[in-house]
Amino acid sequence: MKYVFSLLSIFIFSSVLLFSGIVPESSKVGRVCVDIKEGSVEEMVYCAMKEEFSLSWIEKYCDGSDAFLAAYSPLLSSILPLENIILGEFDGNGIYLYSQTKGDYLYLIIKEGKIVALQKK
Repeated sequence: MKYVFSLLSIFIFSSVLLFSGIVPESSKVGRVCVDIKEGSVEEMVYCAMKEEFSLSWIEKYCDGSDAFLAAYSPLLSSILPLENIILGEFDGNGIYLYSQTKGDYLYLIIKEGKIVALQKK
């Protein structure tokens, strides 16, 4: 009986170790961000996409250049706020996100903690 219990314990322990490193992946956003850390790019993007588009939004989340405003204000004002977001992991350049509610699929380019460009796919 001790032998069976020992084998079962080893099997369970091995399974936990094996599957603890698996990160969900989405065909839309790649590796899904499952743990949003405070102060991270993922947290900034997640918060930004949940808010209404406004002048304070621009000051808080964007570089605020005239080119950014001219290029992206119409798009952002029409889609924000987003709900039911699947957020990808920051890839060093930007981050993919997908709104399950509206079907919007975006790639946001991030430089120095600010959104500098985006692409709607």
